[in-house]
Amino acid sequence: MSAKIQMGNDEFILYIRKNTENCNITNDDLGKLIWLWLKKRDGQKTHGGKKQPCLWGKDAQHTDKYDLPYTATQFSFERSMLPELYTFLDELARK
Repeated sequence: MSAKIQMGNDEFILYIRKNTENCNITNDDLGKLIWLWLKKRDGQKTHGGKKQPCLWGKDAQHTDKYDLPYTATQFSFERSMLPELYTFLDELARK
C-alpha cells in the first residue's frame, strides 16, 4: 500500500538543530545530503524543485546557514521511510 507524504528540508533541518548543539554542516549541505538520501529511495521534489518559504519566514530569529533555513525544498516520499530517514538525520546531527 502506498502512503505518500510531503515534508521538506525545513522540517528535517529543524529536527537536527533542535537535537544537537554542534552540527557543523551548513543548511545547504544538509539539504543536499537529505535530497540524495531521499532520491536513492525514489523520493521526489515537489513544486518543480523550487525552494518554498518556511513557515517561520526569512525575518525569524535564528535563520542562517548554521541555524534554520528561510526557504526549503519540499519532497514527496513513502511514509514508511520515516523511521529510517530520522535515523539518517540523527547520523547527520552527530557530524
